[in-house]
Amino acid sequence: MKKVINALAACAMLAMAAPQTATAQESENNYRFVMVSHIGSNDPNMKWLTLSLEEFEKKYPNVKTEYISTNNYSVQEHVRLLEQAIATKPDGIAVPIVSTDAFEVPLRKAIEQGIPVVAFNIPDPRPEGERIPYLTYVGGDEYLTGKKLGEYALSRADLPAPKRVVCATHDSAHQGLKARCAGMKDAMEAAGAEFEELFISAEPATARNTLQSYLQANPDTNYIFTVASWSAPWAWGVANDMGLSPDVDDKGVTIITVDASPVALAGIKAGHVLATNSQGFWLQGYAPMEWLYWKHELGYEPQSDILTGPIVVDIENIDHWEGLVRNIFGDAYDEQNTW
Repeated sequence: MKKVINALAACAMLAMAAPQTATAQESENNYRFVMVSHIGSNDPNMKWLTLSLEEFEKKYPNVKTEYISTNNYSVQEHVRLLEQAIATKPDGIAVPIVSTDAFEVPLRKAIEQGIPVVAFNIPDPRPEGERIPYLTYVGGDEYLTGKKLGEYALSRADLPAPKRVVCATHDSAHQGLKARCAGMKDAMEAAGAEFEELFISAEPATARNTLQSYLQANPDTNYIFTVASWSAPWAWGVANDMGLSPDVDDKGVTIITVDASPVALAGIKAGHVLATNSQGFWLQGYAPMEWLYWKHELGYEPQSDILTGPIVVDIENIDHWEGLVRNIFGDAYDEQNTW
């Protein structure tokens, strides 16, 4: 299996290669790269990706990028958009592998036609010899997300030692969410804590009732890991109503969540959430375009998948991340703060 390298190393490799080769301005070739995404305009995170494509075009004026998505998402609609994009014969495609079953045929067809493909945000989870033969994967690692956040919590000497940790998930079949729980599980069990994965539902009242029942039955629980940031206020609210002191201090329950979203960042700033993570959305837009470009210009093919995260976000770097995310979300930042 390929080794995984981080995005900074990949960018450094490209930077070293650039002075020895023709620049974008000197290239006589024109290209069109298409990103067929699962993130529509109703999700402010789309702006991370579209801004990165704009920056890429500034650096490489001989490349035209296109961002294709839908606000009425389904796997079937995603496949339809992908097949439409392939039919236009672009010079490269970036796409998340939302479903290996659904994406297998169209992507193998594109690759057989000579269209290079980069997976972003979601990889084909199968072993290298079995997975769709794309150039590389650019994105986060869900298992590492949970593990790094768990290790961060354990590194904080000012916090209570974990006794029982519950991973609150809203989708029991989602492999990415299960991987986040698995990473946290390995970190916390290595420190001697009990660990349990709990399905709480995506419906607020059901989620709160389920979590409350769990905490009543397991009073030794002192860490709650929510695998979606929008459920962090629910977890905090339940623990607070039960008098479990859920703010970040040396007693009671500690809340950990995921993603550099407005609600996660506001929770950290208010002292309600210990930490979250960034999976590097901007790089997930920019780096695939770089690799498609160098594949055409020099025949370069990455020899590893490229991880853009996780980066731990906590009270020490919250101001930096709040500034970045406010710039992306605009007015929606305060609208999405549900604390």
